[in-house]
Order: sequence, then structure tokens, then C-alpha cells
Amino acid sequence: MRTELSEFIVKLLTETKKNGLIVSDEKVIDFGVQLQFSKEDEEIPLNIYYSKKKGISTVIGGSPNNKLRPVLQKILNLKVDPKIVPHKWKTWAGTDESGKGDFFGPLVVCGFIATDKVLTKLREIGVKDSKLLQDKEIIKIAKRLYAEFFDNIEIIILSPSKYNELYKKFKEQNKKLNELLSWMHARVILNLKEKHNFEGAVVDKFASDKTLLSSLKDLKNISLQHQIKAEEDLAVASASIIARFHFLNGIRDLSEKFGIEFPKGASEKVLGIAREFVKKYSKEKLNEVAKIHFKTYEQI
Repeated sequence: MRTELSEFIVKLLTETKKNGLIVSDEKVIDFGVQLQFSKEDEEIPLNIYYSKKKGISTVIGGSPNNKLRPVLQKILNLKVDPKIVPHKWKTWAGTDESGKGDFFGPLVVCGFIATDKVLTKLREIGVKDSKLLQDKEIIKIAKRLYAEFFDNIEIIILSPSKYNELYKKFKEQNKKLNELLSWMHARVILNLKEKHNFEGAVVDKFASDKTLLSSLKDLKNISLQHQIKAEEDLAVASASIIARFHFLNGIRDLSEKFGIEFPKGASEKVLGIAREFVKKYSKEKLNEVAKIHFKTYEQI
């Protein structure tokens, strides 16, 4: 566990203990840890994530009416960024990606068009931040979204081999992964704009505004909200679910093709499976199943 994450959890547990919250369960999740807190007859999960770009981020799960939610919110000192004013658009796009931190599998960016009239329907389907959903729930909800909102969806899927090819080209131009991601998000938004007349787009913040806007000049004509924790917006949450759905499909297809169950993330388990793959197929063949710029590739 990263030092920053460990230090945050130690401080958090000191505060939760003062408020009578007990950790009843703990498990490792992609990019972080999930802690289950309990008090009397109430329980509530808290996902804690760490990335070099965003640092520590948290997502409180469970029901919005859970009595422990305001307690955790107070402890975490969650505040709405004063620089970000919630949009009042009636029709808008939301984009998100999946697979960025996974050694195996594709990189997927999805865009979804939402309107104020369909928000209730999206909630009924079960749309929320994909990090709060299990894989089987993501598959179920994504299929519902496709069945009812097919024309509102736009995706770009980069297979590992295509991803590696593009990453190499971007690197040759002294560009980084976030610039590749920005190009994908921008392309999805512009593709949606050709089919829908929306007022603006909400994008989860993974890079600077300048990086996103410079990726495609035509994007400057579209109103953007580029913000942290954008998955709270149901258009972005829908996009995150569909992107994860296609990522899971990609992992499944690769596993079936090569007869090896490829795990998610970039853990020691992933390294072990990668070594197993190399013994069976060769290191060069990793180009077809993995993102070879990861440190995992050099560790094999």
C-alpha cells in the first residue's frame, strides 16, 4: 500500500473512532481500499483511492439516506469546489474512460447524452459511479442503457495493440498518456455533437483544461465542465458504466482467446499472470493483450 494512502487511512481511523465508527470489514479494490464502517445497526462503505494525478479521493457508498453518511462527510470535510457551479443544461454530454490503470485489456472512452427528462429513468435503472458497482451490476445496467438509449451512446475502444501503436506515436511527439486520453474524450464529444444538439459536456478531470482543449481545436466551441468526481453527474456515470462494460468484455475476449484469465489492475497478481503469459506465448506477444509502457512490462 502506498505511503500516502496508508497515512490517510491512519488519520481517518483516528477521527472515525472519535465518532464511534468501527471498521467492520476491509478489502483491497482497484487503485485503493474499501472500508466498511458500522455504528449500532447502521453500516456504510467508503472507497478510498490514490493516484499520482489526483492524490487521495474518496467515494461514500450506500443509501443517500444512511444515517452515517453525514458523519463521514463531516469527517472527510467534503465540500463542493466553489469554482465549479452545477450546470443547468437540459441536454448535455458526459464522458469517462475505463482501462487506464489496467495492464491487461483495452482502453475505452465513452460519451453519453442525458437530458433533464431522463434522470429519473437513469436512477431507476441503477446508474451511479461505476466504482460503486460490481461487475455483474455493470453488465446488467449497461445492457439496459443500450436497450433504452442506444442513440445517446458513443464509444472509442483501443485494443491493446492499437493502444500501444498510438501511445508510441504520441510519445514520439513528446506527448503523454493524458494527451492521448484527451484526444479520445474530445473525439467522442465531437462525434456526439454531430448527432445531438447538446448545450455542454461534463468530463471527469484527468488532466489540465489546457491539455483537453488543445487536443482538438473544434472542442473550443463547446461549453465544458472539467471536474473532479464528475461521476456524480448521471451522464458521466452512465458513460463510466458503459466504458467499464466494454473493458470487461475486452478482458473476457482476450482471456478466452489465449486461455488465460487476465486480472484487472496492475498488482503483483497481474505481474504473475504476465510472466505466465510470456512463458507460454513470448514477451513480444504481450503487445496484443497488455499496455506495454507500464512498469509491469519491464518487471517481467
